Amino acid sequence: MSNQDQSILEVFAKNRAEELPEDLWGQFVLPLDFRKISLREKKKAAVIVGGRGTGKTMFLKYHCHATAFSPRRDIIDSDALDFIGIHWRPDTTFTQNIKAEWLGKYWEGGFNSFISATVLIEFSKLFQNICNSNIKNVPLKDALSSFLLPSSIQKALSIEEKPLIECEDDFQEVLFELSNWIRLPSTEIPPFNLDLKQTVLLLVSKLQQNISDFGNSIFHIFIDEFENLTEPQQRIINTWLKHGEKPLLFSIAYKKFADVSYSTVSQEKLEERDDYRLIDVEQLYFDPDNPKNFEVLASELLLLKLFESLNISEFEDLIQAYSDLSSLEIRKDAKYQKQIKEAVGKLFPSDSHSNISIEVLNDRALKNKLVSSLIKEGLVSKQEESLQADDFINHKFPEASLVNGALLHRTRINPKDLKKEFDLLISKGQNAKYQNWIQNNLVGVLIYLYNAVPQKICPVYAGFSSFILMSKGNLRHFLELCFQSLIKVESIQGRGNIDFEPVPVQIQSKATLVTSTNQLGKIVNSGSYGKHLQKIAHRLGIIFSLHQKRKSQSEPEVNHFSIETTDVSLLDGEVQKLLNEALVWSVLIANKSTKNKTDTDIEHIDYLLHPVLSCHFGISYRKKRKIKLSPYQLKTIFLESDEKFNDLYELYRKKLNVNESEVDESAIEINSQYNLSW
Repeated sequence: MSNQDQSILEVFAKNRAEELPEDLWGQFVLPLDFRKISLREKKKAAVIVGGRGTGKTMFLKYHCHATAFSPRRDIIDSDALDFIGIHWRPDTTFTQNIKAEWLGKYWEGGFNSFISATVLIEFSKLFQNICNSNIKNVPLKDALSSFLLPSSIQKALSIEEKPLIECEDDFQEVLFELSNWIRLPSTEIPPFNLDLKQTVLLLVSKLQQNISDFGNSIFHIFIDEFENLTEPQQRIINTWLKHGEKPLLFSIAYKKFADVSYSTVSQEKLEERDDYRLIDVEQLYFDPDNPKNFEVLASELLLLKLFESLNISEFEDLIQAYSDLSSLEIRKDAKYQKQIKEAVGKLFPSDSHSNISIEVLNDRALKNKLVSSLIKEGLVSKQEESLQADDFINHKFPEASLVNGALLHRTRINPKDLKKEFDLLISKGQNAKYQNWIQNNLVGVLIYLYNAVPQKICPVYAGFSSFILMSKGNLRHFLELCFQSLIKVESIQGRGNIDFEPVPVQIQSKATLVTSTNQLGKIVNSGSYGKHLQKIAHRLGIIFSLHQKRKSQSEPEVNHFSIETTDVSLLDGEVQKLLNEALVWSVLIANKSTKNKTDTDIEHIDYLLHPVLSCHFGISYRKKRKIKLSPYQLKTIFLESDEKFNDLYELYRKKLNVNESEVDESAIEINSQYNLSW
């Protein structure tokens, strides 16, 4: 089925690596700096970390045998057998049962045997993948087809003698038997016992003895979602990782900031550099100070999904080669990058702040809010009777006109002085003061005005560049923003009738609100503390939203906070736990200041509410201004009852001089649905 025959829902149906096949050839877009962290190039264990939706599992699967020997690869390098990756992702609910409290003293043997059976299945699939690949080495394929399962493994599993390539069903059956024992251990000893490391080493040894092509092979087992294993299980795997050496290595992947063990079954601990190298996929995909590479990667990923429908013949061959290392140099070409970003930017256009300002002045409801809620109230508060609202509005200078509304609420600005500056701008066409005022305040004023008018969504949330900033390096969020925009177009045009003309800004803005609200709802599924994290996100969101309602916009675009303490250990223990969980699940994003002096110094760490939630709360997605929270205030937001939180909210409201009439009571009342027992 071509993309032309698919609905947008079908094209975007699988955005999670877990939903994709093991063979990712043609579906994985190599990051531009991939060679720096390619696991094939290093003969050492790795620890791969990254936030939710940042591509850890895709990264691992790309390195594994299903992709390496994909039948879709026309050319497979002669050194492909030198590195063979095997991916294992534990079933969280199932592996939690493999423990002494449930299985008794033989739990470790059960755990070891369970992974061994899973890896044996992968070896059978590996042989099948090589034989079905486009490798031209016929003798190799013949040798693999006849390679017998080592007799000691065959006897341990009570399997009849046969080629390993034919043993997948047998391995599945013994795994089924072991799984039943784990769920309901009717005997003290598991149905069979295999040691993973010794099983694989025996298998590899026999391979290398019988098939010379594997003489230099390194077998690399990747344990995904390591944080979901129990601490004793983690210690077993850490032991394998620490003592791994050619031809068998172990690596692990887990969510950044997750609380995992570095202990082994002995007194040793894992040590970075000595035992492994750390790979942060977020740093590879997204540099907050320079999002250029993420813009390219996000554009390419979207084009890969849509290129048949978009009919971009100019890039067709390259798009289909995004998984190939040979494409990297071409994709780094500045001209190419400009063209693909323009292609996506054309599909998801944005309005300039100047155009949005013009729209405000031309829209009766929005202009009325500017005049009545900002300009007139500002003049009244300053007891200025000689000036009128029209003195501060000029359609030739829409941005300055909007900013005037906020400036009139500033304590230190006199309306008559502001009028002189505005007249100077009108007469000369430029004014340095207004250049600064517009740069610092316009977005805040725009969001304020649109928030004040029901059923209107601010256009600043639309456009490719805005999607990039709201995604904050999360490819899943980026694709969801695009999907919600395109699915709305499809619902209007009908399935199969999408012409892929520029998506109207208004539709994009609505799609952003849908995405933002959906993501807030999904936080509840973020691990065992999901409900708590959802409540925290909501409380922070309405605190930031309250700042956005400040008419003076003297501290515009507030969306992050720092903590007034120098040591994380001074925080309440439950607060520390929830703060870390919020980072693990990317509800909050931490940005460290260069002023940090120690690992526990958190006074200069900024905690940003994930920008994908910004539209729901009507706040800015740009990291501009922050508030400082005392440990007591942080505890109130994170732990305390709704009554105590509402008291804190009221203190902020009065401090910010926000009228009760401007407060969205429904937003505060929603807080009660998260009334939890702490």
